[in-house]
Amino acid sequence: MAPRALTERERAVLDALLTVDFEGVEELRRQAAEARVVGECGCGCPSIDFQDGTGMNVRVNASVRGAYDELFLYSFGDDRLGGIEWAGVDEKPAEFPPPELLEISVASRPCAP
Repeated sequence: MAPRALTERERAVLDALLTVDFEGVEELRRQAAEARVVGECGCGCPSIDFQDGTGMNVRVNASVRGAYDELFLYSFGDDRLGGIEWAGVDEKPAEFPPPELLEISVASRPCAP
């Protein structure tokens, strides 16, 4: 796919996920200001990629209040903004939930799924 600008909701969720503090967040916030979507999940969920890479590290987790759905922000290594991944058991939404429904926390430890 051709790179595209983030939708208003994608931008709001990305900004919300980066409100928590962790090592390296300042660099990810800097990259987020210019982030573009370069990939989307083929299953129809709202997962998006900001760049391709390897060595995925989960940096921030978010659960959705009132649902069994979650999403997480990941980076490649510690310093390259990777994307936002949707994980849910309910219907696949067309877009991420509003940021005010997210319970956001720093990942307990970065890991490569």
